[in-house]
Amino acid sequence: MHDDRDEYVKRKKKTKKRRKRSPIRTFFKIVISMVLAFVVMASAAVFAYTKLTGNSVESTSNNSFIDSILGKGIKLNVAVFGVDKDETRTDVMFVVHFDSKKKELGLLSIPRDTRVDICDEVKEIYEQNDRYYQTPTKINAVHAYGGDKGAECAVLQLEDLLGINIDHYVKVNIDGFGEIVDAIGGIDFYVPQDMYWDMRDTGDILIDLKEGQQVLDGDKAIQLVRFRRYAEGDVARVQVQQDFLKEAAKQILSTENIMSNIDTYIKTFFKYVKTDINIVDAIKYSGYIDDIDMENAVFETLPGQGQYVGGVSYYVYDPEATQEIVDKMFYGKGDETLEDGTISSKDKKIEVANGGDVNGLAGRKSEELQADGFTVNSTTTYKGERTEYTRIVVPKENMGEDLKKYFSDARVVVDESLISEGNDITIIIGTEQE
Repeated sequence: MHDDRDEYVKRKKKTKKRRKRSPIRTFFKIVISMVLAFVVMASAAVFAYTKLTGNSVESTSNNSFIDSILGKGIKLNVAVFGVDKDETRTDVMFVVHFDSKKKELGLLSIPRDTRVDICDEVKEIYEQNDRYYQTPTKINAVHAYGGDKGAECAVLQLEDLLGINIDHYVKVNIDGFGEIVDAIGGIDFYVPQDMYWDMRDTGDILIDLKEGQQVLDGDKAIQLVRFRRYAEGDVARVQVQQDFLKEAAKQILSTENIMSNIDTYIKTFFKYVKTDINIVDAIKYSGYIDDIDMENAVFETLPGQGQYVGGVSYYVYDPEATQEIVDKMFYGKGDETLEDGTISSKDKKIEVANGGDVNGLAGRKSEELQADGFTVNSTTTYKGERTEYTRIVVPKENMGEDLKKYFSDARVVVDESLISEGNDITIIIGTEQE
């Protein structure tokens, strides 16, 4: 369970060797619902089957331990890998985060060309198993270098990249993805551009799709998720994959599709999916599927940009921007959003600077703000250029709107240079304020 980043840091300091897997055997359904579409349906089908037949499933694990965890609520991180038919390189890679108490579901996509330095734990596995590797490398090669331990290596590398603990992995063969799409009669989706890429000379597939709204069968769905030749590079590819997965999950999770394709879902799952999640417990706790709201699920992509390094095309991630996303998605940190979509100021450190003509005004306004739950970090006298209106100075757009009502004429100004050190927001009271 991941209450804060300290747990991850503490674990990393205590051991340099490979960690033992968590004994928690839960939440298969949520993971599956966000994995490539067919995984969603496979798990949902099993759940539906147990409900229809009335057959109960007894877990072989320590039920009292599991139940005690479920009673408290869980936070779970699952790595998902979409692999090619040879199951070597990962064409699709993302991490799913689920918080059962908050009913929050997030998905962070990792572009396959992300440049990484192979971490020490993965190097140890390679060397113990006499595996060839190069570093730095593209993250999709980490799985391939690992051979039979590819999934374990890829999980450890993701943990190192993001600074999180990953509880489980699900590895999906893309061929199975196509079979499930065919089973429900295709996915209705808007293809954003013409896509053509002939790889048949290397024994691979032909991609040939036209732009527009259409029903994609299994073969065309595979073409869509594997296409890479976008003007914007890997970022655009990941965005299209996310859009398709979200739409696919909505269509696949319909009761009609689940009930009419049970046999296909179950057979496909066992044929094309590999996971370290215990299937028996997964079925027992599959009720979590009811908590999924695809409309409110958060989809993010590892921040960065494509560039050449040493003559090789990579996706170079942005560490600071990545940290912000990880803190918000996996650790529950970050900005609180109000009903109108703006960012709350109540968890920000506020400076109230008197730039007006009334003595003691900054102090009185500070008391008013504090009484309403805001944090006033300091009260000062403003010595810069004064204005008639009150300025609420913020570091970025969409902030400070909830402070305007406390002043007769207030305007939000985005200018980080005007915010004093140690504060998040500076309010400069205007000369017309009484």
